[in-house]
Amino acid sequence: MSLTLLSRSPRPESTTPASPPAARTGRAWWRDGRIVGGILIIIVSVVLGARLMASDDDTVAVWQVNRDVAAGTVLSAADVTAVDVPTSTAAAYALASGLPVDRLSRDIRAGELVPVVEDSSAPDVRWVTVPVEPLHAPTDLLPGERVDVWATRSDDLAAATPPRLVLPAALVSSVATDSVGFGGEYGVVLEVTPEAAGDVLEALRSGAIDLVRVPAVTP
Repeated sequence: MSLTLLSRSPRPESTTPASPPAARTGRAWWRDGRIVGGILIIIVSVVLGARLMASDDDTVAVWQVNRDVAAGTVLSAADVTAVDVPTSTAAAYALASGLPVDRLSRDIRAGELVPVVEDSSAPDVRWVTVPVEPLHAPTDLLPGERVDVWATRSDDLAAATPPRLVLPAALVSSVATDSVGFGGEYGVVLEVTPEAAGDVLEALRSGAIDLVRVPAVTP
């Protein structure tokens, strides 16, 4: 007896085509407010950064003092050095195009920039030369500093009379250390008011004079 193998015929494939994927309409990037806003922020940041870098390159020379100087001083070439500062901040300081001719309106410490003097009116002052004995004044006293003027009597009442303050914070106009007298005295020219000039001259006649440095103090 023979066995007959029956083969299955393959199931016919479906001839129905698959549905195509749905097509979505893309939104133009320039219509997206977030993208446009981000681009604008980047552009503005680049422009501002370029302007700031360019402004840093714009500088102007102004004066800087080399040492402490007191209010009322007229600066000399030895007192100042030209330094560069950004143009945006230079308006408040004296330009180094020429030496300042006005008196300083306040005390300035070494390293500070010289401010623009707002009031250049000349004060009513007098210049009094005080002969100072060695060791009765700071050895490194310079023009533009301030000193207290003290007087000590030299008569019989000196022992019973303490030194007195004749004039506080007098402005030193010049120091003549190159001209020394027979006793070693040298001249210190003080700038004083007309009223104080008589007090200083009276103190010179009554005895010895001592000059005490007053430190410069900025407000």
